[in-house]
Amino acid sequence: MPEQLHYTRLSWLLLALFLLLLAACGGTPATTPVVSSGPQTIAVSSRILPGGAQDVIPAQGEAAPDFEYTMPDGSTHTLSQLRGKKVLLNFWATWCGPCRSEMPDLQQTLSKYSDVVVIGVNKAQTLDQLGPFANELGVTFPLITNLDGDIAERYAAKLLPTTYFINSDGTIALRKTGVMNAEFIANHIEELK
Repeated sequence: MPEQLHYTRLSWLLLALFLLLLAACGGTPATTPVVSSGPQTIAVSSRILPGGAQDVIPAQGEAAPDFEYTMPDGSTHTLSQLRGKKVLLNFWATWCGPCRSEMPDLQQTLSKYSDVVVIGVNKAQTLDQLGPFANELGVTFPLITNLDGDIAERYAAKLLPTTYFINSDGTIALRKTGVMNAEFIANHIEELK
């Protein structure tokens, strides 16, 4: 009998620990997003702006579809405000392994080219997922949360990563789907006008 009592107590203890663990995992996520706990800059909201054929994939030589994004300080910016600079517009997600592997090369681009802007548009993830990712990889270029996914949809970024190389006049020079390395990025930056 004492042995059976021991197993009963042990079973209850294990059940209680399991329920405690289950309750901890099923709690409500924190409502305060990680926006800037390091050198990164994360836009808190964004949206595609009207204009152009909404159902056509942007092609080489055409104007890049415009979008706006709002920073934590409340300032709003648009892609079109970057005219005069070469832009790498990268669509990514934290769960995307190839996205993760090319982020350091995108970050390195900032230190090599003073006339190039890198922007990372996240595909439908929350702010609290972006901050830790940016900190882990040391990303300092603007990361844009796009919960609705309308920017990625307009740019036909179904596969990740997808990157658009945009000339300083705002036209698309290249659309690249798949992971890039530093050499690929450098070669195509040199071709931008």
